[in-house]
Amino acid sequence: MNKTLIAGAVALFSLASGSAFAQSYVGGNIGASHADHGCGAAAASGTITGCDKNDFAWKLYGGYQLPGTPWAAELTYFDLGKFKGTGTGVSADAKDSYWGLGGAYRPSFGSGWGGVARVGAAYGTSKVDYNLGDTLLGDHSKNGWHPYYGLGVNYEIAKNIKIEADWDNTKITSQVPTFGSSTNTVNSYTIGASFGF
Repeated sequence: MNKTLIAGAVALFSLASGSAFAQSYVGGNIGASHADHGCGAAAASGTITGCDKNDFAWKLYGGYQLPGTPWAAELTYFDLGKFKGTGTGVSADAKDSYWGLGGAYRPSFGSGWGGVARVGAAYGTSKVDYNLGDTLLGDHSKNGWHPYYGLGVNYEIAKNIKIEADWDNTKITSQVPTFGSSTNTVNSYTIGASFGF
């Protein structure tokens, strides 16, 4: 699956050759993430009684904007952080991330201000490290596809350099062996910068 994403990225950025290269950009953001029910599949055990649903998040992305239009294609890597569940003598940590491939609408509002709306497909990974008793401990990774979408605002502080603030949303599915899988909705709120070429 990673080979497919890499091939897609190569095809995407190969469009940015020659004079069209001026439409390419890269960016990075940091901020916070929030999961709707935190510890995901570990809660199905009935032994997890508390969840830390918030953590540090960061993303890296690159895109190619079609010349003369606000439309772009983007490739994103997003680290959503770790969501922790605890109980009496038990614990579980779900570390979530995804690769995203999709489109972006990046209009200019004038006076240096602009916006972005994103939508695409996210290939997510949730790695759960769990200790639910002496006979049930270990780690398990669950991969899967979900849609992602987001909104943002940006301001150009210098030629081809923008400060960006984004909200992003996706779903991540996790699983603990012997229990069913669980799907979290994760919202992220980040700020960073993008650089055009």
